[in-house]
Amino acid sequence: MKYPKRPYSSQEHIALLEERGLKIPSQERAERYLDNVGYFRLTGYMFHLQTTDGNHKFFTEASFDDVINLYQFDKKLRAIVIEYMERIEIAVKAKLTNKYSSRDGFFWYTKKELYADANIYMTVNEKIAKAFAQPQEGFLKAYKFKYPSEPSPPSNMALETLTLGNLSRLYKGLDNNEIKIEIATEFGLASSTLTSWLIYLTNVRNICAHHSRLWNKKITADRPSIPNRKNYKFNGTMTNDFNTTMYGVISIMNRLLLSFNPDNRFILKIEKLIAEYAIDTSFMGFPANWKTDAHWHKEKIVK
Repeated sequence: MKYPKRPYSSQEHIALLEERGLKIPSQERAERYLDNVGYFRLTGYMFHLQTTDGNHKFFTEASFDDVINLYQFDKKLRAIVIEYMERIEIAVKAKLTNKYSSRDGFFWYTKKELYADANIYMTVNEKIAKAFAQPQEGFLKAYKFKYPSEPSPPSNMALETLTLGNLSRLYKGLDNNEIKIEIATEFGLASSTLTSWLIYLTNVRNICAHHSRLWNKKITADRPSIPNRKNYKFNGTMTNDFNTTMYGVISIMNRLLLSFNPDNRFILKIEKLIAEYAIDTSFMGFPANWKTDAHWHKEKIVK
């Protein structure tokens, strides 16, 4: 079957939207967004304003301004998430380097006996070796120049070459020894739960990095486990779709952030942004009583 649609100009898209009942307060503004953001990307912020009968008709009073309001909210939401995701990633790198290096030396990651998964051992070391063979970072170039006989960089440099996805796999692949457990405990979790959370958050980070829609995304890949042990379980309202929605993402990130930076402003920024753009949080999987009973309002620092 051949794709039957033809390309539309921005003016044609505006006419189509108006035909479907969307109010366009400013033709100039609409054309500017369609020219520079694109119709396809903006449609992701329209579906909830349309009927579900297949006719794509907009509800009464639905406006292009509503679409742009949500688009701008989503862009700022991704920025906050990626900012604090970076802090979590850095904390994981620091804990791995500090703890394993103290016991097993700076080149601990090259020791196969520390891994429970041989494939992950090979994959992680291949990625580090590739980055070291043709270094882009100044610190790796300086290290190679000063220590030309060393085949690998030390952990504090090596882990800087890994993405959050690589880092998640590294942690997953390590043998579940006392250090791996100690790292998870410092995050207020069991090691198996921390593994699932890091892998899940990698998917969230990738959504942000590719500028994809986040606010109402159903993130179903690598669903995170929900701790049920008394010391680790979430307080507050638990939803059925917790491990596929932004409510779960925010709750998970908040738990991790509290463990090493209890005075962080992640939740304050999220709630301020929601209020600023008057967002219907039900599309983000929030419970109706989230302003008082969301997990982050009930969370305690778990140690």
